[in-house]
Amino acid sequence: MVYILVLIVVILIVGIVIPAVKMHTMLDCRTSGEAYNPSEFGVESSIVNLKSADGLSIVAYEVDVDTPRGVIICLAGIHSKTVTNWYGHARLFADNGYASILLDLRSHGQSEGERIYAGTREWMDVDAVVSYIKSNSKYIGVPIVVMGLSMGAATALVSIGRNSNIDGVIALSAFSSWEYNFNRNVEQKVPMWVAKMLEPFVSVVTYMRFGRMMKISPINQIANIGSRPALLIHSIGDRLVPFANFEQLTTVAPQVQTWVVEGDNHCIIDDFLRPQTDSLYCDKIIKFLTTNF
Repeated sequence: MVYILVLIVVILIVGIVIPAVKMHTMLDCRTSGEAYNPSEFGVESSIVNLKSADGLSIVAYEVDVDTPRGVIICLAGIHSKTVTNWYGHARLFADNGYASILLDLRSHGQSEGERIYAGTREWMDVDAVVSYIKSNSKYIGVPIVVMGLSMGAATALVSIGRNSNIDGVIALSAFSSWEYNFNRNVEQKVPMWVAKMLEPFVSVVTYMRFGRMMKISPINQIANIGSRPALLIHSIGDRLVPFANFEQLTTVAPQVQTWVVEGDNHCIIDDFLRPQTDSLYCDKIIKFLTTNF
């Protein structure tokens, strides 16, 4: 009996410690680096200083155009050092008549914060940008689209689900929830029986980290998009955010537009800094924008 109790205690400790340590290394950090020079991409930008609803100072980079057809809020991935790696996209948008605002999410780039929340709080940073757009006379009547990669895509889906002022979304390699994607990644590294044994502990650790906000996830918000235009893009062999995430999301929201890319390309294109090098990608994005906005 004693041995059984000891075994149970060991399983409980190991089951909690493994996901807790991994989440600690992934989320209890900030990531920042030197911003790219917008002139290298043929655009000009101005810095916008904002405040999130929970009091963090948030920094964004605005790329203007004359008489914008829309404004695109761009969001980078979980450990991206600066959102200015989207300047190439800003150039693509500007060439087609769209303004853009590149947002350093909390704990990224020049924005405040020491912890990453996997989209469960970053939507407040997006809300700050939306409020800025809605209060700016040059954007009166201009549609707002939010576009992101990886965690940025997850945040984009949460944001449009919660904010009716956002008119559309483009999500590249979005996870359906932090917990679900964490479990799918575990399955790639350990035997399936071990992964299944760890799943309930992953749920516990996720709740310990995010509390009730763990329910603020793309899978729980995507249905709120309704008839607003949405484009979900994913590579079928993605190892960072496995394709099962995409399948979950599109099952809940079958009305969204989709594009499935072959191979394992989490960033969808080979040169994310310069999207113009991939004409098919550019055509897909611009067609979505011009058709809907």
